[in-house]
Amino acid sequence: MYGRDYAGKTLNFEPSGGLTNASLVMLDQETDTYWSLMKGKALAGELKGETLTELPVGEKMSWKAWREKYPETKILSVDGRENGRNRYDKYFTDAKGFRGITAKDQRLETKAPIFAFHRNEKSFAIRYTDAYGGKNLPLPDGGEVFLYRIATDDITRSTSAFVSASGFTKTEGKWIEDGTGATFDDSKRSFENDAVKRIGGFDTYWYNWSLNNPDTELYLPEKGEGSGHK
Repeated sequence: MYGRDYAGKTLNFEPSGGLTNASLVMLDQETDTYWSLMKGKALAGELKGETLTELPVGEKMSWKAWREKYPETKILSVDGRENGRNRYDKYFTDAKGFRGITAKDQRLETKAPIFAFHRNEKSFAIRYTDAYGGKNLPLPDGGEVFLYRIATDDITRSTSAFVSASGFTKTEGKWIEDGTGATFDDSKRSFENDAVKRIGGFDTYWYNWSLNNPDTELYLPEKGEGSGHK
């Protein structure tokens, strides 16, 4: 999710009808600028080169999980498709990406599920499997990010992501933010009293992210920290 205020204007976004490397490109009505959601920047138009301001408030989950959390939810239904078959089943099980696209960066498989994010004009990614049970990762400019997933999470579940200038430590099975001493609650997937700042990011596939962000720093556990990029 991104903020809408740029250059003194509040922008209204709509689908442009175009894709770049299988990723959605949006068009704002005020300046006719084309924005790459996966890259987080304007590709063409009046605001070309501007960076989108990411808001760490989005939450992705399955309809089942949403209903469990918000049982009184009402649906605005257009044609009843929510009761039909899952039109993405084939896409989820196919080893190739959208319309047969594959990853050029061979550090991971094309459809490897990842969490990825931007930080100070740089791009980072980690495999889902490497974030199971929690993972603290160093940032080049200092501080750390903390990411949390569990093995039973499906592709529709968002990765919980936080940032700290002080870092994170796992003590007696619990993750602690070093600056505030706040403890991470596994069940709520947040730090107590909301004391630690969340960050935004993308739960997506490797091909989709790496084609749009070829200089991504990929965290690999056997390296102990970022592995660098090609």
